[in-house]
Amino acid sequence: MITKITKYLLVAAISAALIGCAEDKGTLRVGAKPFSESLILSEMIAQMAENEGIAVERSMPFGRTRKVMEAVKQDVLDVYPEYNGTSLIYLGQAPTSDGEASTATIQELFKPLGLEMTGKFGFSNDYAMVMTAERAAELGVSTLEDLAKLANPVIYSVDDDFVDRAADGLQQMNRRYGINDSSVNIFSTTTEGKDQIVSSLLEGTADVGELFMTDGQIAEYGLVVLEDNLKFFPVYEVAPLVRSDALAEIPGLAGVLEKLAGSISAADMQAMNKAVDLDAQTAASVATSFLVERGLLPEGAAGSGAEKIIVAADPSVGRTSSTAKALRAIRAGFSGKDLEIVNSATPLASLQDGSARVGIVGAESFYSLDDSGPVASSSAVAFAVLGYKTAHLITNNAGAASSLTEMKKIVTGEAGSGSAIVLDMMLHSLGLSGTVEVMNSADDISTQVQSLASGQSDGVFVMAAQGDRAVSTALQNAPFKLVDLGEWSEGGHAARFSFIRPANIAARTYSQQFKPITSVSTQFVLASPVETIQAAGEVGPGTAGTGGSTALPISADAVQAIRAALDSGEVIDPAIPVHPSLIPTLEVADKSLPFRLDVSIINILMISFTVWILYLITLPSPRDFTMPDDSKS
Repeated sequence: MITKITKYLLVAAISAALIGCAEDKGTLRVGAKPFSESLILSEMIAQMAENEGIAVERSMPFGRTRKVMEAVKQDVLDVYPEYNGTSLIYLGQAPTSDGEASTATIQELFKPLGLEMTGKFGFSNDYAMVMTAERAAELGVSTLEDLAKLANPVIYSVDDDFVDRAADGLQQMNRRYGINDSSVNIFSTTTEGKDQIVSSLLEGTADVGELFMTDGQIAEYGLVVLEDNLKFFPVYEVAPLVRSDALAEIPGLAGVLEKLAGSISAADMQAMNKAVDLDAQTAASVATSFLVERGLLPEGAAGSGAEKIIVAADPSVGRTSSTAKALRAIRAGFSGKDLEIVNSATPLASLQDGSARVGIVGAESFYSLDDSGPVASSSAVAFAVLGYKTAHLITNNAGAASSLTEMKKIVTGEAGSGSAIVLDMMLHSLGLSGTVEVMNSADDISTQVQSLASGQSDGVFVMAAQGDRAVSTALQNAPFKLVDLGEWSEGGHAARFSFIRPANIAARTYSQQFKPITSVSTQFVLASPVETIQAAGEVGPGTAGTGGSTALPISADAVQAIRAALDSGEVIDPAIPVHPSLIPTLEVADKSLPFRLDVSIINILMISFTVWILYLITLPSPRDFTMPDDSKS
């Protein structure tokens, strides 16, 4: 007979099982493709669902189009953002520029698969084939059809997903426009891959790149979108692709997706993509900020107000794909935190007083200058290499000083910047500190070179990456040239200033530069404050720095995460102090024998026995004795 207690236990067990099943059915599995826009939209779905009390399991990113779409078909995921043009292609249909017709066809074809494309977010993110304004003007290109008329092969930079697409990819586009002669650089379908596409355009190693219309890089770098004049690309309106079972079984999900419908414009999406791709904000915090701002989430919702890591950067650090990559790498070391980059004339001082956690500086920033020469600073250490900056001394093309020693007035960056430090050290080592007037300026290069045209200066000195776009524009649009710095690099001055290394600017790096230019370069690195030793009795926030802040060194784990994200094989210049975690640790083996009393006693006895044996061996042999013969007596 079942007792009353047993009945209660049985009912409780069944109830727990039913609750467990309900919880399993109530968990929303959200996926995303591996690029910023998909991650942001997926985060919006997830956060809105969580706000409605729905449990969420995130798989972000999950994979490229083919993989993530298959995951929803096979009940591995419940929902992810998809584009109607992409869906049409992957369902084997002809592309179309009619968004409503596309969506209607997709709904009809997805229905037997148990899938639905719900209310569209409100914008279309079409493919954008882009060029720099300078390259487009040089080749006379404004439409995709113009590419077929070029005398030389088109050099593309695209992502691997665009190459793999069966109906609206690179090969099909070339066939539609009759572009028979081209080569292609293929990068991953990730934010890093997008960086590489943009970098190849800015550096001139590609003519045309493939982006999306909502990518922040288009406006940031002034890229020109080529007109799709034959209407090859279909419309790409984005909406949640969701399993019908999930809509039926998860209470509140349909309402969440309905609230997101029509809530995002193309301009909104471009701004959010820029925040992630260029400003290194997390997709989660960007999504939260937008939803809170639009009243779709309450103030103080999870994900809002994320802690910010301040990155102090040399004034020469601007908006480049390299900077964006560095910021995302730094974010890898500070999971869940947003970044804010602040240009500072003295970035290492910002690390020391605790107002910044990470610095982006040149090797020269680790040194100061006195009458005896360079003096190393002990306030910061380097932990990763970003690249190199090369000295560019610009002057008028004709009738101007032909060397650094002939100049009387030079414009450079603001005091404390890498450009100003390197110029000061070079003038000091050449004995020109008192004879050359240095004019510090916070203006950009295009403004600084105006002093050359007006005769207010003899030269403009800037530390910049070789092929820097601003330098290239200044040299291309005006009658200026680069000055050879061989007098310094070949004069043995590098022996005292070991962190300023001789370098060459390769021929044809810039317009009208037909031969190599001798110059100098310094390594560009990520820096962390050194650990501050507090005096006895000084404890609590603010005691290690000034202004109520504390210098916080970066942990070894964060250093390793950042270095792995950068994936740079460069070794930090030995003239720069390095983070303690990068200094090899030496393990000295203890070769002494361990002491054991029993073993020691046995050894003593054996030694004593050996000595006794040796003693016996060395004793003299016994004498022979002859007994007297008694018979003769």
